[in-house]
Amino acid sequence: MDSLVQRKKQLDPRIQGLLSDIIKVIPNVVQVYLNKGLEKKNTFRFRWNIIIDAPKNDINNKFLPIVQGLFLDYHDYFYNIFSLAYAKTELANGNLFFINHCRTEHLIFGNQDIGFPWNHFENLTNEKFLTTTEEDFRTSLEGTLAFQKGFKYFKSEGNLSQAAFMAHQGFELGYRVLEGFLCGKVKICHKIEVHQKFLERNIHRTKGMFNLEDNTEMELLELLDRTYSSSRYENSYHIEGCQLDILEQKLEYFLDEIEQLFEKELELLQTLITSGKKALFETQDIEDPNLLDTIRQLSKENFEMMRPANRRTKKGYYLNHVYIHSHFSLFYTLKSTLNVCILALDEQCDMTLDIKNIKEDVKTVLEFAKNLIPLEEGNYLDEMRELMLSDKETTT
Repeated sequence: MDSLVQRKKQLDPRIQGLLSDIIKVIPNVVQVYLNKGLEKKNTFRFRWNIIIDAPKNDINNKFLPIVQGLFLDYHDYFYNIFSLAYAKTELANGNLFFINHCRTEHLIFGNQDIGFPWNHFENLTNEKFLTTTEEDFRTSLEGTLAFQKGFKYFKSEGNLSQAAFMAHQGFELGYRVLEGFLCGKVKICHKIEVHQKFLERNIHRTKGMFNLEDNTEMELLELLDRTYSSSRYENSYHIEGCQLDILEQKLEYFLDEIEQLFEKELELLQTLITSGKKALFETQDIEDPNLLDTIRQLSKENFEMMRPANRRTKKGYYLNHVYIHSHFSLFYTLKSTLNVCILALDEQCDMTLDIKNIKEDVKTVLEFAKNLIPLEEGNYLDEMRELMLSDKETTT
């Protein structure tokens, strides 16, 4: 039986409080993973990987501002938000970020649908997968290496502006490769400064990256970013040969660092595979947990929607939580509920004259009703069915 409940109890109170706020405010959250940062590598103390069952547009426009507000006072925490569909696709495609960092032992909320990947994707445990992952990485890096060659060619020909453009493209593609396996998603932008700031939320600055606190390097970075737009829209771009020399050295360092960082992530996966197989071997002879204990544990984890009323005064249950944005939102929902009831009455046309936003009222009531669906209890029933019924009883 997974020790998710025990793991939650062991969390720092600040983390427990923030997790509770996330779940209450965003009912679409299906999983939350917590990764502890490495002092020599990462810039965060904890990284939160929040997986939401919602379209990408809703995540960017609706949920991202909410999460930004929740994390406002947690300066040493870093967070990622992914759609469930995207996370599953990236995991199945062998994205090292999800394989290494969205694992069962990192899960602090939700089910294990996309956790501990080789429980669901057996091919992730063999050497062929590791070889394929490395080949895919080499292929993705080929574009950056090609731009590096182009940079050297145009520099040798004295075409400094075109050489600078090649350097820009080399850095941009390099950052996109890094972001894929270090951040789980790629920043869609042509400015190197934006890519670096995006990546620096995750890892410490490397030798090949730019020092954003140094005026000279910032001038060089701004010049590098300007070469992209200048090469397309104007012909007034100018760069000095000595500045290209610095860019050449930085790009060389940067490419080496990309390979080193990838190798470390691949080594982490190899270590996890080895330890996972060892743990599986060691637990093969362990007796299965008592059925009653398993059912009790499942009940604790999944009966979350309601809590018992005080049995001395009244029978029944209270709803544990229903998300409402504000008092105004609550009153508006109640008004919309009454409006929908009025609309359902026959021969009451005179009562509907003041109802102006019928579609909005219906939508509000349906959104509220959706929040009442006990998804956790649904998970409980699936688990109980699997425990209590044999394959023969469930096969048609």
